[in-house]
Amino acid sequence: MEKRELNRKFRKYVLSSMITMFLESAYSLVDGIFVSNFVGGSALAAINVAWPIVAVVTALGTGCGCGGAVLMSIHQGAGDQEQSNEVRADTILLLLVTGVLSTVLFQIFLKQALILMGCSGSLLNLAVLYGRFMIGGSIVQILSCGLAPLLRNDNKAVSAMAIMVSGFGLHILLDYVLLHFFGLGVAGAALSSVTAQAFTTICCFIILLAKKDSPLRLAQFRLIPRKSGSETQQTGTEKVIRWKRWRQIIRTGISPFGISLTPSFLILWHNMACLSTGNEGIVTAYALITSTVGSYRMLLIGVAEGMQPLASYAYGEKNSADMFRIRNMSITLAYIVSIALFLLTMGTAQFYPALYGYTDSPLEEVCVHAIRWTAPQLIFTGMVRVSNSYFYAVGKNLYSLLMIYLDPLVLTPLMLTILMHLIGTDGIWINADVTQLMLNVLAVWMFVRHEREVKNYENYGTAGKNCPAGSAC
Repeated sequence: MEKRELNRKFRKYVLSSMITMFLESAYSLVDGIFVSNFVGGSALAAINVAWPIVAVVTALGTGCGCGGAVLMSIHQGAGDQEQSNEVRADTILLLLVTGVLSTVLFQIFLKQALILMGCSGSLLNLAVLYGRFMIGGSIVQILSCGLAPLLRNDNKAVSAMAIMVSGFGLHILLDYVLLHFFGLGVAGAALSSVTAQAFTTICCFIILLAKKDSPLRLAQFRLIPRKSGSETQQTGTEKVIRWKRWRQIIRTGISPFGISLTPSFLILWHNMACLSTGNEGIVTAYALITSTVGSYRMLLIGVAEGMQPLASYAYGEKNSADMFRIRNMSITLAYIVSIALFLLTMGTAQFYPALYGYTDSPLEEVCVHAIRWTAPQLIFTGMVRVSNSYFYAVGKNLYSLLMIYLDPLVLTPLMLTILMHLIGTDGIWINADVTQLMLNVLAVWMFVRHEREVKNYENYGTAGKNCPAGSAC
């Protein structure tokens, strides 16, 4: 792709993705602001405690949607639009199946999961109420999160952004009406979220159906998809081809699923650490952090996810020069945005408690202190997010999986234990600063190693063992 055209597409995809991802995360931010002002701090803490469980549902949608979107872009880069269309249809079917299963399973185990997290008393009752309503809308939540990356990778990034903006506006309006006029509390906050996501789902389907080029059509959902002669010889039946594609979508989607779910895993570990102090004020302070600093992190995920369609397309073309150019632009932009968000957070920390109605209370000082201690993580988060998305976009799933799951499964629980033992409650606030810095070091090593593998393959035909023959590694 010509350099000027690549730069134009990069700006278009990344900007629209940043806005889309921020608005997705701002759903919980808006809920937090409204319930803390109209209901109270306990309601905000309840939403934050329940959110890691609810977020598994949205992560499933994001994982399936992004997994399918990556395969779509790879087929488009290889010049096979018909296969791209069939991947899109199979992804939508997978989203529907996942939505039904999620609704049943999570409704059954919601309360037990909250109890295992250490939630009890009135906080448990509020968290269960919020969770029941949110999980009841699992199908529309999964479709809303899964259709957005399909639109983005189908050259409709701006449309996806416009839909999210409209849905977000509806969400704010419904939150105000249901909480202020009808007094529905956390149930009203959940109901407004689900209704707004149902609206965005309908809009996404309308855009896909109305596309001039490669529109969504019923024939693409046929039970027996198109196959090549080689696929017939390998599988023996046509139905297996669909299952094979679903496995490809799921395998590719494990990384974006982790990217979407990792913040919730981290919230889970931090919530448990906060609950272990026996101080509900600490839980509320951390809830404020996740609603503010956590939302800022989504802008950085937007940089990474906006880069992904272009990187996957270049990978499908076997164009390593464009792959590296896209990677370098993404890293540079991620650091610029990261530093800007850090400076913004430090400069405005004292205003956040008032936004949530905590002025002239003991919580105000605790919240400001917590925000300022945890803000440095923003400097390092951008690099981590770009590495996560880049590696799965170019077929390096093992690298991506290590970067994504090392933090929530190993680093955060380990460092929380160590830091809380050494410096007490402040260990909760600085934990993310330490773990994100460690992941930056690992990401740099992986980028250097990957570039060396690609160049070795191109120059000498000696790619690493994870690089498929004939690919851009």
